[in-house]
Amino acid sequence: MTVGTRTRATGRRGRPRDERIDRAITSAALEVIADAGFDGFTVEVVAQRAGVAKTTVYRRFPTRNDLVVGALERLNDDLPPTPPPGPVRERLVEALEAVRRRTSASTRGRILMHAAAEGSCDPALADLVQARVLAPRREVLRSIIADGVDSGELREGIDTDAVLPVLVGPMLYLGMWGSVAPDVEVASVVDVVLSGLTRASD
Repeated sequence: MTVGTRTRATGRRGRPRDERIDRAITSAALEVIADAGFDGFTVEVVAQRAGVAKTTVYRRFPTRNDLVVGALERLNDDLPPTPPPGPVRERLVEALEAVRRRTSASTRGRILMHAAAEGSCDPALADLVQARVLAPRREVLRSIIADGVDSGELREGIDTDAVLPVLVGPMLYLGMWGSVAPDVEVASVVDVVLSGLTRASD
């Protein structure tokens, strides 16, 4: 058992953790990432912005990476549910519209760009972000693609790991830099991608 695990467990044994403090810390961490990037991201700065002591932060997030990932997980608080059963095209459009809307928020966009840049320099952090932040987002699209293969709407043998960035990449582009292509609709992007995923006509 690590020291961090013992510390957090001991804290729970005394009295329940105050979720308001947790949210204040993670909200402050997101603000620091958005405003200063990771060059200016320290536990001390986050603690000051949250109005708590550094020890309070460390009891909840034993390392800087734990704090970063705990904050980034907050970006999934409003993760939309998997669209209900139906045609693959409509389900993909609904799910990807949500990605575009979420990315269009200026603060969220800055945070995602800073996180991507930091992850490229820190493999350990990149692994944590992949597992705890990005995987839940991808699962929605994975399930839609799998259902499409099962129903015969999509061809078998699709490399889902290759398809996901093809679907999500344009949403990040349209969300963060939508003014460059204001008339491009999500449905049009989905139609282009589906043209390579559906069964070849007889």
